[in-house]
Amino acid sequence: MAYSIEEAREKVIAAGLELLKSGLIARTWGNVSARISDEEFIITPSGRAYEDLKPEDLAVVKIADGSYDKTGPKPSSEKLLHAAVYKLRQDADFIIHTHQNYATALSTLGETFSVPTDPDRDPAESPRALLGLRVPTAAYGLSGTKKLADNVAEALKQNPHSKSVLMRNHGAVILGRSYEEVFRAAHALEDLSETIYRELVGAEFPEGHESGIPLKKYMRFTHADIHEENYRWNRVFIRTGAAVTAECASPFVLKMSEYGKAVPAYVDDMAQFAGTQVRCLQRGAGDMEAARAIRELPGAVLIKWRGALIAAPSEEEAEAFLMVLEKNCMAALLAAAGNDPITVGQAERILEHRFYVRKYSKRKDAPVPEGK
Repeated sequence: MAYSIEEAREKVIAAGLELLKSGLIARTWGNVSARISDEEFIITPSGRAYEDLKPEDLAVVKIADGSYDKTGPKPSSEKLLHAAVYKLRQDADFIIHTHQNYATALSTLGETFSVPTDPDRDPAESPRALLGLRVPTAAYGLSGTKKLADNVAEALKQNPHSKSVLMRNHGAVILGRSYEEVFRAAHALEDLSETIYRELVGAEFPEGHESGIPLKKYMRFTHADIHEENYRWNRVFIRTGAAVTAECASPFVLKMSEYGKAVPAYVDDMAQFAGTQVRCLQRGAGDMEAARAIRELPGAVLIKWRGALIAAPSEEEAEAFLMVLEKNCMAALLAAAGNDPITVGQAERILEHRFYVRKYSKRKDAPVPEGK
């Protein structure tokens, strides 16, 4: 049953806030939509902060071809993805596209995962009821492209009972009859993904890791206007022009720093922020080495056994970078544990990074946003 346009606007705004609160996305990444008829859906706008959205900011998009009224709000660049799902699946009245950590890490494997039965749950609320028999992974496509939309549609055609699809190196798309149903499914997907992930990495899983701890708890900030000249990373401020640095020891970042190797971009969020890879310096590296390794803002470098150093224009930007780096290190740990995750292709890494640096990173607070 499609939503009325008024209810759709209300539910989509509420869903955007819930995505942030639940940690299923960072910043304005991800998107939300609701079907309002057999021909149209409402979707979040392009590159706008979810905290500031009003009903009139949401865009109306045609299911048939992803077109919209150019005089109104600009829809998310993933409008074609949502249109493809609504066109294919009549049981989809609400869709969320998430960048949730464990599911995104598993997406790098390019596999299809079976959903187990759970005899202890109400059948209507079981993982299989919420997710379907399988969770397939769609082939890679650049963010916002028709190729990505077509790849997700193909995965759903091959798995007609599935209600969630992993998008390789990117995230997940989850469909359902209602706002409430898709969020239950999103959390069921993350629970299942964590179980599978822990089995795959085994003893390499970070000791003492606890879900739900805000990453900011693992960050020690220093600001350019108050740091002392003998601060260990003084030259990072001088050379990069950063307003803030953050020494970060979050569980998966710290774990990957132990290996002392550069970490390539396994998820395209990481490619957007850092390009092809994040370098790793030896434990005793000094500020000049770090300053040379961090060439643009925001930027980061791993330091063996210590975690990461992030340089950024603001604490918010540093925290967003760490969210993405932590997720990317989760995927990298799959490789370290003997699995075979696939990195984002070299050409795609460059394209994603150029798009972010030139456009998206400047749009979150812009008066006329044009981001994802």
